[in-house]
Amino acid sequence: MKFARHTIYNLLGLGLPLIVAVFCIPILISELGAARFGLLTLIWAVVSYFGLFDLGLGRALTQLLAVALTEGDSKKVGALVATATVLMAALGVVAGGVMFLLAPWGVGLIQSVPDRQEAINAVLIMAFAMPAIVLTSGFRGILEAKNAFGIINLIRLPMGLFTFLGPVCVLLYGSTRLDMITGVLAFGRIAACLVHAWFAWRVLPDSHGKLKISKDYLRPLCISGGWMTLSNVISPFMGYVDRFIIGGVVSAAAVAYYTTPQEIILRLWIVPGALTAVLFPAFAAQIAVDGSQVRDMFSRAIYYLFLVMLPITAFIFNFTPEILNLWVGERFAVESSIIMQIFTFGILINCLAHIPYTLIQSAGSPRVTALIHCLQFPFFIIMVWFMTSEFGLLGAAIAWLIRMIVDTALMFGACIYLQKWSLKSFTGARIYICVLVTAIAFGSGIIESISTRIIVVAMVGLCVALVAFREYKEFVRKTESSKCSI
Repeated sequence: MKFARHTIYNLLGLGLPLIVAVFCIPILISELGAARFGLLTLIWAVVSYFGLFDLGLGRALTQLLAVALTEGDSKKVGALVATATVLMAALGVVAGGVMFLLAPWGVGLIQSVPDRQEAINAVLIMAFAMPAIVLTSGFRGILEAKNAFGIINLIRLPMGLFTFLGPVCVLLYGSTRLDMITGVLAFGRIAACLVHAWFAWRVLPDSHGKLKISKDYLRPLCISGGWMTLSNVISPFMGYVDRFIIGGVVSAAAVAYYTTPQEIILRLWIVPGALTAVLFPAFAAQIAVDGSQVRDMFSRAIYYLFLVMLPITAFIFNFTPEILNLWVGERFAVESSIIMQIFTFGILINCLAHIPYTLIQSAGSPRVTALIHCLQFPFFIIMVWFMTSEFGLLGAAIAWLIRMIVDTALMFGACIYLQKWSLKSFTGARIYICVLVTAIAFGSGIIESISTRIIVVAMVGLCVALVAFREYKEFVRKTESSKCSI
């Protein structure tokens, strides 16, 4: 039950800002215009990407701390925390410096920028906040290792809301300048870092040992974090590069038609993100003690995640034109409907890949995920550039979908191989039924009759609800029988 509660905390912390985004994005598009809003989404992307300059140390710190605390070796904690924090502070300064130097060049690559100097100033302001952004991941890693997900989301929720409400507040005060908006966002990131640091200090055990840098932990942190970084840098780069290619090949306004549906669909990653944030330390601790339960945890996580994601994505896919028309207007509905449907199908597939990805990294094999992303990287860059040049936004979306499918297949294959599991154990009637229901749910999207689509989506939702209820009853029965045996 604690596992489920922590996942719900994460869903609330990540999901409630999404609801606010649904209302804020149309306001931002209306007030800023398509070109300026497109630039704002690119700034969000750059900040998210450069936030990965912690070189994976936040995730590596979570793994090492979870193992140390599980084994009862709390004296390692102080040295691990101090070493990782100093390293991340230095890396944050480097990230800010790189962002500062590259700002004029990066803005120069974008076509049809309304005010080039204003855009450069916005990037420079965010560069100033980069040390705080990088350090935040380390302090959050400490809280995750201690399973303090309630605290994490008490901080995450207001900051997530601020990401969208902050720019709207600037607009209400009469300014549409991007540098003013990013100044407000930078202030919020620095405040979030300070709050994370205070709570991270409070959750550390009293017997954590001295907070001093130890060269004994430099190597494990850097090796594990280095491979995680390679994966964490390449994967988001592939996730954002299509936007920059569209901006360079087409225009800044075209970026808005592409990123508006993409932003809202990619937010569905909060569901596997909420689950894997809890799974990561749980997998690491379970592998350190007894790996026999890992496969059951893995299978159940995938199955439950599929049950949650299918009705959500089926609803969005079937009613994409209506959603976009109601949300951001008829013009966006015409330009972006097919794009959004492609994103929706791809997100269902790739959400499942988060589970094997998390297991591979928590098992101490981040090199594997890094090599998988390195393998995809050159092919995807070439493919998205070619497809965008030849077919515009539709080509970019199709290239993105192909990458999602390939990435998911490689993650599952690598996980099954590393864990020495039999592929046959993951096939059976349940898998075939899931594939059939998915085909029906998404196939109905081509039906013109809205009433027929409503019936199909409602039936899919009912089937999922019945299966979820049966699974819950089975869980309660097993829990009660285990208590009786004790």
